[in-house]
Amino acid sequence: MVSARSLYAIGLFYAAYFAAMGVILPFFPVWLAGRGLDVAQVGLFTGLLSVAKVLAPPLAGRALDRARRVSGFIVAAGLAAAGLALAMPWADAPWMLALTVLAFGCLWAVVLPLTDGLSVAVSEAALAEYGRLRVWGSVGFVAASLAGGVWLADGRAAALPWWLAALLLVTALAALGFPERGARLETAGEPRTAYAASFSGLLVASFLMQASHGAYYGFYSLYLLDLGWDGWMVGSFWVLGVLAEIVLMWGWSRPVAAAAPARMLSLCLALAALRWTGIGLAQSVWALALLQVLHAASFAAFHINAITWVRRYAPEARQVSAQGWYAAAGFGAGAALGVMACGQVVRAWGFSWAFLACAGVALAGIPVAMRLRPAP
Repeated sequence: MVSARSLYAIGLFYAAYFAAMGVILPFFPVWLAGRGLDVAQVGLFTGLLSVAKVLAPPLAGRALDRARRVSGFIVAAGLAAAGLALAMPWADAPWMLALTVLAFGCLWAVVLPLTDGLSVAVSEAALAEYGRLRVWGSVGFVAASLAGGVWLADGRAAALPWWLAALLLVTALAALGFPERGARLETAGEPRTAYAASFSGLLVASFLMQASHGAYYGFYSLYLLDLGWDGWMVGSFWVLGVLAEIVLMWGWSRPVAAAAPARMLSLCLALAALRWTGIGLAQSVWALALLQVLHAASFAAFHINAITWVRRYAPEARQVSAQGWYAAAGFGAGAALGVMACGQVVRAWGFSWAFLACAGVALAGIPVAMRLRPAP
C-alpha cells in the first residue's frame, strides 16, 4: 500500500543514498591515497565502482523482474554494502581490497534503479511526483559534500568507511517502509513489443548524454582551477548546478515526465551541447554561472523524462531489468567511457577541447532521440 509514510521512506532512501555518493565521489580517492596507494592504483580501484555500475544493475534486474516486492532485496543489499564498507580497512592485500570494493560497488549500484523503478511506478499511478521524491537525493548530495568537505578533507579521511556504512544502513532501514510493487502501482496502456526499438534508442541517447558529461564530471573542477578560480568559487559553481536541478525537480517534474521523449530528450541534448560549448569557450563568472543553470536540463529534465519512458516502453514483466539497463547504459558505461575518453583529450589538447568534444557527443544524440516514439 502506498501511504504518506512509504513516500517519506523513498525520500529518505534517496537522501541517504546520494549523501553516500557525495562522500564517495570526492573522498574515496583521498581515502585510497591515505592507504599508501599510488595514482595508478587509485584510478584502478575507483574504476571498479564504474565497472560495478555496468555489470550489476542488468543482472540484478533480470533476476528480480517477476518479484512482487523488491524492497527486501534492497534492505539486504544495503546491509551487505554497509558491512563491506566497514571491511575495506581490513582488506590488506590488493586483491582483497579489489574484491571488497567491487562487491561493495555492485550492491551499491543495484539498489538505485530498483528504487527508481518503484518511484516511477508510484508517479505513473499519480500517487506522487517522481521529481519530488528524487529531489531529496540532490539535497542529501549537497549536504554530504559540504559536511564531508569540513570533516573528511581535514585529515580525517580514514573515517570514510564509517560514514558510508552509516548512510547505507539508513538506506536499508528506509527500504523497510517501501510500498509493494504490484497491481496497485500498475497503469493502463501497457507498452507493446513494438516499442522495443524505441527502448533501445532511449538507451543509446542516455549513453550519449552521460558520455557528454565526461569532461564535466572528470575535469570541471581542474579546469576552473586552471582558469584561476579559487576553491570556494569552484564549489559554488557545483552547488549552483545542483540547486538548478533541485528547482526543476520540485517545480516541473510532472510536465517534464509527461512530455514526448523525442521532443524533451532532443531539447535536453541540444541544451547540453550549448552548455559544454559555452564552458569550453567562456571564462567570465557570469557566463559560467548561467551555464551551470543548464544542469537542470542536461541532467534533471533528461533523467526524469528518460526514466519515465523506460517504464512506459518496457513490458510489465521486464520493468526491473529495464531500469537496470538504463542505469548501466547511462550512469555506468556512458559516464565511465566519457571520463576516460576526455582524459585522453585533455592530455592531448587541453580542457577546452574536451568540453567542445563533449558538445559534439551531445549533438550526436539528437537524431537518436528524435526517432523515439510516444507510447499510447
